[in-house]
Amino acid sequence: MKLPRLEIDSHLAYLGLNKSRSTIEIRQPKADMSLNQPQPEVEYIKTDSKLEIDQTEAFADANLKNPLRVVKEWAAKAKQKALQSIAENAAEGDRLMKIEGQNKSVIPDIARDNSEPKQMQFNIGYMPSSADKVKFSYQPSKIEIKVHRGNFNIDIKPNEPTIKYNPGNLQIYLKQKASMQIRAVGAALDQKI
Repeated sequence: MKLPRLEIDSHLAYLGLNKSRSTIEIRQPKADMSLNQPQPEVEYIKTDSKLEIDQTEAFADANLKNPLRVVKEWAAKAKQKALQSIAENAAEGDRLMKIEGQNKSVIPDIARDNSEPKQMQFNIGYMPSSADKVKFSYQPSKIEIKVHRGNFNIDIKPNEPTIKYNPGNLQIYLKQKASMQIRAVGAALDQKI
C-alpha cells in the first residue's frame, strides 16, 4: 500500500532597497576686506648754501683800498722812511767823523751817493699778484627729510559659509513575499492544503 507523503515548498521573503545618496553643498563667500593707507607726508627742510668771496687783498693789489687802510699804510711808510732817513743821516755823520783819517774823499763820495738817481727796476705785474689774494668761504646747504607715515588700516568682515544638506532617502520594500506550500502526494489524495 502506498502511503501519502507531504511535500513542502517554501520561498523566503526578499526585501528591496531604494536609496539616494545624501548631498552636502558648502559655499564660502570671500571675506569683505578693505585696505586703507593714507599717503605718507614727506617734509623737506633745506638751508641755503653760503658762498663768501673776500677780494679785499686783490683790490689792494690794484690800489683800490679802504681809506682807513690807505691812511694806516701811508703812516707806516712815513714812519719807515723817517727811520730810514735817520739811519742814513747817522751813517753819513759816522763817515764824516772819520774824515781826518786816511779816507779824504768822504765828502765827494757822499755827494755822489746823494746825487745819482736810484736805478728803477721794472717787471711785468699781475693783478692780483697771486690767487691766494682772493679768499673763498663756502658753507654747503643742509637737507633734512622727515617722513610721517600714515597708519595702515585693514577692515575685514568675514562672511558665514552657506551649507545646504540634502539627506539621502532610503526606501525598504518587500520584493518577494515569503510563501510556503504543503501538498499531500500519493495515493488518491493529491490536494493542496
